[in-house]
Amino acid sequence: MHSEHLTNVQASWVGFGWFIAVATASGILLLMEGGGLLGRTGVLDAVSIVVAVGVGWAVGGFVTGFRAAAAPILHGMALALLSFVVWFLLNLSFGGLTTGTTAWEFLTVRTAALGLLVQGGAAILGCWLGYRYAPVRVK
Repeated sequence: MHSEHLTNVQASWVGFGWFIAVATASGILLLMEGGGLLGRTGVLDAVSIVVAVGVGWAVGGFVTGFRAAAAPILHGMALALLSFVVWFLLNLSFGGLTTGTTAWEFLTVRTAALGLLVQGGAAILGCWLGYRYAPVRVK
């Protein structure tokens, strides 16, 4: 993969892929909730959420990799990092308005690392597959 240069990362496709990833993961979770698969046990819910997020970010990564046709690893990591940037900014802006506590009081380092690993791994895999099937690639 010779296209792994920061100059090949297109922020517009990262943002678009992130919205696709969030929409896909949300849709899967909504279908699981509607089908009665969530809310039974904590372990099953946790696994379901990880699977939904993984599939969502893989789909978002595929769209990004297919459309950008360059730097699949950098685009995939940018997708995962954008989630944490958005989460941080939303928490900074609106955190604590209703409850008085912010979400980062409950986010442990282990949970943040697992989230970054799942989102990053799935997004990189999706970007790589999209890059692989893109008709024209940036060299």
